Amino acid sequence: MDEDLKIKKQFFKGSVWLFGSNVFARLFGFITTLVLAKVLMPEDFGVVGYGFLVVNSVALFKMMGFNTALIYQKEKTQEAASSLFWFLVLWSIFLYCLIFMVSPVIAGFFREQRLVHLVQVLGLSIIINSISSIPISLLEKDIHFKKRILPDVSKLIIYSVTTIFLAFKGFSYWSFIWGTLLADLAQLVFSFFLKPVKIALRVDFSLLREMFRFGKSIVGLSFLQFGVRNIDDFFIGRMLETASLGIYQFSYRIANVPATNITNVFGQILFPTFAKIAHDDAKLMNAFIKFFRYIVILTVPLTFYIVLIIPDFVQLYYEQWQKAILPIQLISYFGLLRAIGSGMGSVFYAKGKPHKLLPISAFQFIILALLLYPFIRWYGITGACIAINISMTYSIMATFLELHKMIKVPFPKIFTYLVIPIFLSVALFLGVHFFNDVLGFTGELEFYVKLVLFPVLIAAGYFLVIPDRKDIFRELMSMSK
Repeated sequence: MDEDLKIKKQFFKGSVWLFGSNVFARLFGFITTLVLAKVLMPEDFGVVGYGFLVVNSVALFKMMGFNTALIYQKEKTQEAASSLFWFLVLWSIFLYCLIFMVSPVIAGFFREQRLVHLVQVLGLSIIINSISSIPISLLEKDIHFKKRILPDVSKLIIYSVTTIFLAFKGFSYWSFIWGTLLADLAQLVFSFFLKPVKIALRVDFSLLREMFRFGKSIVGLSFLQFGVRNIDDFFIGRMLETASLGIYQFSYRIANVPATNITNVFGQILFPTFAKIAHDDAKLMNAFIKFFRYIVILTVPLTFYIVLIIPDFVQLYYEQWQKAILPIQLISYFGLLRAIGSGMGSVFYAKGKPHKLLPISAFQFIILALLLYPFIRWYGITGACIAINISMTYSIMATFLELHKMIKVPFPKIFTYLVIPIFLSVALFLGVHFFNDVLGFTGELEFYVKLVLFPVLIAAGYFLVIPDRKDIFRELMSMSK
């Protein structure tokens, strides 16, 4: 079989398995958020938001880029995995002890005493996730995504079911914490069952040093990307009240549906897939462009759909979350850019040049840090949304320029692939509004017309205006055989 076709088949089959499982599992997560928003209050979301912000900040130190280095490892994979196991066990225990001791200081900083015990319990997830990352990385390395999906599916379903059950039993914000820990344990068991790792007592320090050298650029990049993703929570949590952070976190979850689903699915596939063709810039460029096209076809209309239906949806069914409407609409733009850019980082990793992203992420972080304080002070949560949109716009543009230098991505073709989805989505967005206004629909009727009419018209529009739709379908079918 032609190597190029073989890689396409691996990519497509992996995409099908991951996309299907992700849609199934994310549906549980999305329903969980909506159910919890009915049962709990914004303040509960806010307290948990503080907890995850703190624990995830410490968790940044747990992997040190080793998981990506393990995927990149060419030889002695089992020895590397075994040595990494012992390192991660000891290192994650140290990090947990650290977070346990400083939890009173953290609670004092955010003026939220409930954080002391919350962080001490939630911090256990650092140890669990560190260990489960080893078999998960090995599954990704093999591009064995039929098995790779099972730990994540089990984790998300158990999290959703447990959290909803506990919320109805009156556990309030603790529902999130116990649901998270039980789901992490399920992922740990499933991952080692599907990809057993032979754990030897001997630690090969030369392999650890080799993996650390590869991962050190990724560590710096991970710190910067985490800062970019979470500095807004930090500022809102410090400058505003707990309920405001809860509203912002709820808005972020809803608005990032496209980005979360796209990046979670394709992010796991693209790096090992691109790594197999990284020696051929032309093949790598063509693979990236095809991926980019499919992404914009999916995510551009989905983003406009969220912006279209969310005001009626919240007003009809979630009155206590009225303040989340505008933030959700604004953050949808951020989610769209994040989804569109989800494949670019994988190209840099596949070429062994993650360090090229460091200055871009650093400047993005600086832009965000400079804008957040005055924007939140002037406009509250809305200001934070505007700030993250500005910084993300810079990041996407700068990364595309760097990508063009590395593999000669043609800007005219990228622009062409963006035009049709954006033009069609804008036209139908305005058209659906006009249709409701002319017929005088209001309330639930207006919401249901938007809910049904927009996706139907998008599907029809794509059928009419995408000239090579049959070629796209034929290629996908050939790769699925």
